[in-house]
Amino acid sequence: FPVTIDPVAAKTAKKIFREIQSKYPKLELVIAWNQPMLRIDNDYVFGLSVAKNHILLAPWSTDVLDKFRPKLNEYVVNKKTFAVPLDWKVDSALLHSMVRARLAECR
Repeated sequence: FPVTIDPVAAKTAKKIFREIQSKYPKLELVIAWNQPMLRIDNDYVFGLSVAKNHILLAPWSTDVLDKFRPKLNEYVVNKKTFAVPLDWKVDSALLHSMVRARLAECR
């Protein structure tokens, strides 16, 4: 991650990708639109963007986001992303479930 990113946010972002890739090792970490993304073949599965006061997480599917909306009450949910704190305690179960749902769409 670039040195201009808050070190706490960079640590959180790395942990998010590490958690996802521990369960889904075939996902490739790439940079697209200057943001880190996970993809399989040509399908983007999960991405994030670090902002000044939060990290935006993108499951790359409005259907997946809508499906998990009830579990996202504590976060700010946008049209295609949801925001977590820079020091977010990574919710592995949530991430794994979202990625599983997104992968099901990609098949």
